[in-house]
Amino acid sequence: MSNVRLLIPILAFGTALSAVAAPAAAPQPERPKLGVLIVVDGLSMPRLMDRRPWLKHGLARLLDEGFVYEQAHYRHINTETAPGHASLSTGAPPSVTGIASNFWYELRGGTVQRNWAIEQLQTDRVPGQPPLFLREVAKDERLYVFASKRELDLWQRSGEIGKAITRMGYGPNGETVVFDGEDAITLYNWRHGKPAESFEPTTRMPGPGNLKVPTLADRLVAANPEARVVSLSGKDRSAMLMAGRDPRHAAYWFDKSNGRFTSSAAYDTFGYVGGLAGSVVSQFNREQMGPRLPGRFGLEWHSLPDPDAPFAGFDDPRRPRTLATELPKGFVANDALADFQIPRRGLRFPHELAEYGQLTPVADNYWEALYDTPMLDELVADLAIALVEDERLALGRRAAASDLLLVSFSSHDLVSHNYGAESEESLDALRRVDVQIERVLQVLEKAIGRDKLALAFSADHGFASIPESHRRYDLDTPGGRLITSERVYPSFPRRLSRMLAEALCVPYDPLPSSQLVLFTDITWSVFYNRAALPLRTVEGPCGPAGRVVDTPDLDRALPEVIARGFAEELEGVYLASQRASWPEDDPRTAFARNAFDPERGGDAILFPRPGVLMHWDVRGSGHGTHHAYDTHVPVVFWGGAFRKGHSGDAAAAPYDIAPTLGSLLGVSLPDATGRDRAAEAGPIATRRK
Repeated sequence: MSNVRLLIPILAFGTALSAVAAPAAAPQPERPKLGVLIVVDGLSMPRLMDRRPWLKHGLARLLDEGFVYEQAHYRHINTETAPGHASLSTGAPPSVTGIASNFWYELRGGTVQRNWAIEQLQTDRVPGQPPLFLREVAKDERLYVFASKRELDLWQRSGEIGKAITRMGYGPNGETVVFDGEDAITLYNWRHGKPAESFEPTTRMPGPGNLKVPTLADRLVAANPEARVVSLSGKDRSAMLMAGRDPRHAAYWFDKSNGRFTSSAAYDTFGYVGGLAGSVVSQFNREQMGPRLPGRFGLEWHSLPDPDAPFAGFDDPRRPRTLATELPKGFVANDALADFQIPRRGLRFPHELAEYGQLTPVADNYWEALYDTPMLDELVADLAIALVEDERLALGRRAAASDLLLVSFSSHDLVSHNYGAESEESLDALRRVDVQIERVLQVLEKAIGRDKLALAFSADHGFASIPESHRRYDLDTPGGRLITSERVYPSFPRRLSRMLAEALCVPYDPLPSSQLVLFTDITWSVFYNRAALPLRTVEGPCGPAGRVVDTPDLDRALPEVIARGFAEELEGVYLASQRASWPEDDPRTAFARNAFDPERGGDAILFPRPGVLMHWDVRGSGHGTHHAYDTHVPVVFWGGAFRKGHSGDAAAAPYDIAPTLGSLLGVSLPDATGRDRAAEAGPIATRRK
């Protein structure tokens, strides 16, 4: 018994010793108050590094101070704006998000119709409402016409119309009339004795409803309703697909029909967060946008001067002008590009923003012209700063929850489409967004503090060089283009349809679009014209007339026709009907599987050869392929949650961004396929062993 009594204090003493000796738990890093995603549309990693000597501001800081993944690639084809932004916001490829491309074709009402990635059903529309409601409001020498009370209420609060149709000189006294939709035009014409017009009935509106999985923003607000999400871009699809489907988000983009920032009825602008953000946007629109823009930016787009750059510009006498190999890496002189550029605002600087230097006759075109310039990014940065600085919205400055700011700069993509990613115009767009990102970073640091930020930077896709100018210097370089526009006859879809019809011995009328055998338009997915199927053969090489031709016959003929007629442009075809047997040892299979959605992925995926574009014009450039110039993009993490460093040759993907930010913000993304890089890129003291 005495031994037992003696043992008790010894055990107690031993327990105390072990308690003293146990190492203290490492302090957990404080959760960031604001997650930030910054996107530069259409920027590849090689292009960014080629132009690094010109970058001295925000992009330079991110590269110099952040953790940089040098080998980050998308792993899906159809590398476009909508799929890319959906992947950045969800951490998953199009096969998971459902955003298979910028648009796809669907069979509706007996016809095949093109469906935009950000088009959704307008479920709140009351049948028969338009005939019961019509309001005309005169303001600022314009007449505003509403057939929807909701749109009128929104306009009275914000001064903006979500989807405006503007007609100059259409009013009773020659004033400009702005309609909230086609119903308003119909009722206005009836009231004023104007001829009736026919419009296709629509119950659709802009919105993120095609997303099949929640975004990081959706998960954040679901986990903590106090969280606030703001998403901004020059493009509507970028803003909405970064934000997600939760109506509590505030999502805004530039409306080139009226020169103001606008949103969609898919988001609750009457809600608490929507109302706070909406009041900032409304004031911003009144004081800085619309008719005030010409006074700010003038009537021409000039290149940004920079005497400290390696070359001040392409007209700098220090720059050799003879051989392409003597130019700075990644560039082509404008005199070599001009024949292959889309002269959207004229060739060579300065680019006109209004015809003949007169603003009044083309007032409603000025905003569309501005949309094609880097000034669009400046406006997005201005609005982002106004929202961050607003004390009532108080992004990242409340104890209740962490918030999320999503900003996508669109100009680099828009400019590169017209002038080429290797052009002086593209360089100017990148140098200007470099300045705008620095402005945003400075405001974030001042308002919130860098140590409380978790910021990611990336791009939705890269960009191809203009193939015709590339071949001017290297005839052995592959490349070319397949034209989808109906302005070019015969377009690629028409040529392919004719060849399929001939191979299958079915009738084909070359003119009506409804008679096309298949559809494709600036995407590598092919959609059969199911409204026309089944077809019946005519008498000919295939045998007697009347044999039924349906999708299995098209599947059989399509690869043969591609190999016979388009071998120079296309290296292969993957049929959706055979996806269970796509070859696993072919690297293209991963791109196809990650891109394919059973409802929206089409009937086949075409794989282009390097340098080949699917494009709407015989000039300019584009993107969308599975090649590295379209898939290799920057991925950079910056802020208090991350250290300075480089990944070297380690493989990464833009799909990693959402789960990384999510883990820091306390949100899991079960649908994501990307990796959480928070520990790997985090401060050394908090890295996992």
